[in-house]
Amino acid sequence: MTTTQAVKTVGLFLPNWVGDAVMATPAIRAIRRRFPRPTTLVGIMRPKMVELFAGTEWFDEIWPWEPTLLTGPHSQTKLVQKLRGRQLEILVLFTNSLRTALLAFLGRARRRVGYARDARSLLLTDKIYPRTEAGRIVPEPMVWTYLALAEAIGCPPESPHLELAVTPQEKRLAAEVLAKLGFLGNGPILGLVYAGAQGPARRWPVEYYLELARMVVRATTWQVLIIVGPDERSIGRQIEAEVSHPRVRSVADLPSLGLGLAKACLEACQVVISPDSGPRHIAAALGKPVITLYGPTDPIWGANPTVRTIDLFVELPCLGCLEAVCPLGHHKCMRELKPSLVFGAFQQVAEGFPCQWATFRAVDAGH
Repeated sequence: MTTTQAVKTVGLFLPNWVGDAVMATPAIRAIRRRFPRPTTLVGIMRPKMVELFAGTEWFDEIWPWEPTLLTGPHSQTKLVQKLRGRQLEILVLFTNSLRTALLAFLGRARRRVGYARDARSLLLTDKIYPRTEAGRIVPEPMVWTYLALAEAIGCPPESPHLELAVTPQEKRLAAEVLAKLGFLGNGPILGLVYAGAQGPARRWPVEYYLELARMVVRATTWQVLIIVGPDERSIGRQIEAEVSHPRVRSVADLPSLGLGLAKACLEACQVVISPDSGPRHIAAALGKPVITLYGPTDPIWGANPTVRTIDLFVELPCLGCLEAVCPLGHHKCMRELKPSLVFGAFQQVAEGFPCQWATFRAVDAGH
């Protein structure tokens, strides 16, 4: 085994999706502890993830790269050149793609650590085998999947506690935004996330957002902040316009909707309601109570005993299909999570009732 003293540089090929990257933070923390400075820890990540990890102190170097680029400063070609130039002693692959394993091999990392799947076993020096039954991978919490990578390079057991930071600059920006929206000092804030980057099957219906926002402002003194990404600006504007209430505002018209602003706005909220998406996991890592609306994703993937969450999902035979578009055409996994059910979970948290952070199952919703 490579000793801690002998290791000069460790690289981490981080997940491409925001939520997965957040769930990898316990493993990142474990690796940093196992290989303290002067070992150089390199984070290899998509450019947008740089904002996500701003304020944390794990990485000594960050190498942005974009999987689809063949030329340019963030291209695959440039990344291979960097890897060969540094000759990393250890490169941990949090991704499961054949592409990243090939890049690690071409980059001549001495130890290439990852899961033996997707036809990439021969490219790895240290293989981890996922648990399977009848030829299929058994679902397990992603946080444990990532921690197993850390343990494979000698890290001791680590807490699954998710971790992110908000920089002073991001805090100031959020304060300016909330003041502009008229939110500062006017009551607690519910962050209501609309996210659809991974396809319509994970989207809660827009009319449900409208109904839930109206329920909140009619029955409580809470403010509702509609949080959307760059591709959902029109939805954010629609929800704000159709609810038409001074305590319901959207970030849709802000010039930039990067992950730094998302972190800061989520930190300013007292409760967050979100589909299974990047903002949900960011909120969890910032210690916020979250109410998660699971659609085609099996809730086991996001399970974490340290997260304060109420997980809402419909017990369907097709649960966990992971399809971007409902293959059966009914979208029941989201449509049967009625606004009244979600509002009830919100009330349990917002009104200070003793809350058992556990999973609620909407077994008979809609019947």
